[in-house]
Amino acid sequence: MARWTWWEELAQDPQAFEDGVATLLGMVHPGLRHVDGAGGDRGVDAVLVLPDGKRHVFQVKSFTRRLDASRRRQIRDSLVRAAQGDLACWTLIIPLDLTPGEWDWFDSLRGAYPFSLELRGLLWLKAKSLEHPSIEGLFRTSCPRLDVLGQPCVSGITPVEAGVALGEGGTLTAYVERDIDSVLRKRVRLAGESGGALLLMGDSAAGKTRALYEAMRAELPGHSFVRPAHPAEVAQLVLDIAAASQPCVLWLDELHRYLEGRCLGVREIGQLLRSKSVVLATLDATAHEHWNGTAVLEQMEPLVLERRWSAAERVRARQSQDPRVARAAQAGPAIGVAESLAVAPRLWRELRLADRAGGSPRGAALTWAGIDLARAGLKGPLSTSLLLDTHLLHLADGGGSLLRPESPGDALAWAGRVRCGVSSMLLPAGGDAWEVHPQLVTAAQRADVPVHELIWFKAMDGAKDLNDMFAVALSANQQAPSAAVFLWRAMADAGILRAANNLGVALADLGRHEEAERVYRTQADMEDPTVLLNLGNLLRKTGRYQEAIGTLQEAGARGNAEAWNNLGLLLRERGELAHAETCLRSAALAGAADAEFNLGVLLADQGRTEEAMAAYARANAAGDPDGVLNWGILLTEEGRWAEAEPLFRSRAEAGDKEAVFCLANLLKANRRLEEAVAWYHHAIGMGDTRAQYNLANLYRDTDRSDLAEPLYRAAADAGISAALLNWGLALKRQQRLGEAESIFRQAATQGHRDALLHLGDVLRETGRPDEAATQWRLAADAGDTTAAIALVTVLTSDADRPYLRSVLQRAADAGDHDAGVVLEALNTGSS
Repeated sequence: MARWTWWEELAQDPQAFEDGVATLLGMVHPGLRHVDGAGGDRGVDAVLVLPDGKRHVFQVKSFTRRLDASRRRQIRDSLVRAAQGDLACWTLIIPLDLTPGEWDWFDSLRGAYPFSLELRGLLWLKAKSLEHPSIEGLFRTSCPRLDVLGQPCVSGITPVEAGVALGEGGTLTAYVERDIDSVLRKRVRLAGESGGALLLMGDSAAGKTRALYEAMRAELPGHSFVRPAHPAEVAQLVLDIAAASQPCVLWLDELHRYLEGRCLGVREIGQLLRSKSVVLATLDATAHEHWNGTAVLEQMEPLVLERRWSAAERVRARQSQDPRVARAAQAGPAIGVAESLAVAPRLWRELRLADRAGGSPRGAALTWAGIDLARAGLKGPLSTSLLLDTHLLHLADGGGSLLRPESPGDALAWAGRVRCGVSSMLLPAGGDAWEVHPQLVTAAQRADVPVHELIWFKAMDGAKDLNDMFAVALSANQQAPSAAVFLWRAMADAGILRAANNLGVALADLGRHEEAERVYRTQADMEDPTVLLNLGNLLRKTGRYQEAIGTLQEAGARGNAEAWNNLGLLLRERGELAHAETCLRSAALAGAADAEFNLGVLLADQGRTEEAMAAYARANAAGDPDGVLNWGILLTEEGRWAEAEPLFRSRAEAGDKEAVFCLANLLKANRRLEEAVAWYHHAIGMGDTRAQYNLANLYRDTDRSDLAEPLYRAAADAGISAALLNWGLALKRQQRLGEAESIFRQAATQGHRDALLHLGDVLRETGRPDEAATQWRLAADAGDTTAAIALVTVLTSDADRPYLRSVLQRAADAGDHDAGVVLEALNTGSS
């Protein structure tokens, strides 16, 4: 393991690292001010005031590990807070050099801010330390060094360095508290106080390494971490640890590796315990069977971590913010969550490589058959006969006999072979039946691997009852609509009325409206309000409004709340507002999901603001967040900002992109500009290009054109033509006429009529009246009355007068008083 640098060791104490960097910056930049962050640093740890009065801000983060989502969020939050001031540059300093992916992320931040963003990493800190060698003598590192080994502290060790495997996607999964954690951490803490050897045992992929790592990191953060690079190093390391003056942890993940080569014996364990060092080890259950009773294991305190997760552990896993963990928690209780997380990438890789000559092509085909049957909606165990019949589709697609497939017996043995824990490609389900491993189904879905086009019919053949048949057909609706029509039709033709209703829906979704209507009327149960609802929707879609109204009314009268809601929407479209209101209120009372929201829209359109807000409030109470947003918008339009703000803020803090934008707009209108800037930056970070435009306008209105310009540029690049116009106007005010001309021309090509007027102004100011006239003609012909008046200043010949009279007359007729005055003057002058 590589020795840590002085800066990395100093970073184990964040305050010491911040002080060290501030001192170094003071040496590099005389006049630098260090900010005491005790009350919150607002994204500023040190600041340098530049000669022009702007600030160069430095933010220090003691991150020695990779920039995961949490650390990136901390950086963004600091940047948002710092951005509220008048900045020339914001520099992040960390004891870490970025990977290419991390640089891509940091570079993406630069486009959202009008000032310069820089990053100084470990290499920069090393270089500056060479220029200012006295810096290392001023601070004592918080991480103790070993006399001999020079290993880092436990607090600086990542799970990967301890041997924890990466999850799906190549990143660590979130840790879920295990029931054993409290006991395990107490034992680790006691070992840290007086020395001890702790052995955590359990089945393969039970989560032993991660649980023990988390306990070590929580209880022994200041201990030096020693992990042998090779078993043969153990003997020398034991001597070094015993002689070291600092407390150490000897980390022996997969203990059997050290036992097999006789690299670790009772003598070594005794030396470590006498020196009050800590030994933490893990051992697989299979290896424990072999080594149980040996002298070394007798010297170690054992704990067992269960492979199967308890109900409480699964609840915690399902609540995890890491979607991989939440998905793994959905697996059956026989498969532990940690096992699912560990085995999924391994099984998926093995499966993708098995479909080849010399591999296990028939075993892979059997597994793919199981995956596809499960994705097709077939529930419950799959019989061997069904798998053997279905797998031929996949085997033929892969090359069939050219792959030299193994025998069916060997294929089943391969698919059912345990890889770790109880996990295999196909899991035995008792008797002659199998379940496909759930993580393989998830992996295939996430990889967008299509279900075989013929699998739907095989799945229908394998259905055990009507519920299975409906599950398969409903899955086909989502993934293979044309196949779904065949499946529903087969059931409808067999007299299953519910299937006939679903056949009508499937046909309507495919645009086969006449067929759908015929199915509803001839094969479905016309007494069923759901059938009437679907028929009414179809009639509405095909423009037969009166028939649709009658059909939806009948469905509503038979108790279908959604029918009243849809009828209300149809009547609103047709202008029958009173009747629409009655229907929407009936739908709301009957429990239709979005009826209150739709009622609020109807009432707001009629100017019945208080009633609309009451409807939105009821929608919110019913769990419809769109109601909150519209409620806030109405309050804003009424000027009731204090009432609107908490509504927007609640949704914004929950991550609602539209609410973030609305909150920023409200704060801007309320002249709370620093807060507005912060929320606009938040919206920009969420990808809202409108926020770039509005923030640019805010900067323009507060005479900060230098900050506005890059935001206008970004908004224009995102397709907001008004940003081009305002950008051009800002350049024009600064007399940067050449640049303004280019921008106005771009805006004009995007159809922005006002750009023609301003382009003409620039052309006239730069001595090109004929070109100005061309642009103003285009604008005047498009109805721009100001351009019509401007033409009088450049079209001065008698031949131009008829054209001038026509455009001025048109402008005057449109209500432009000034155009009328100019026209009268033109007529008087010509007479």
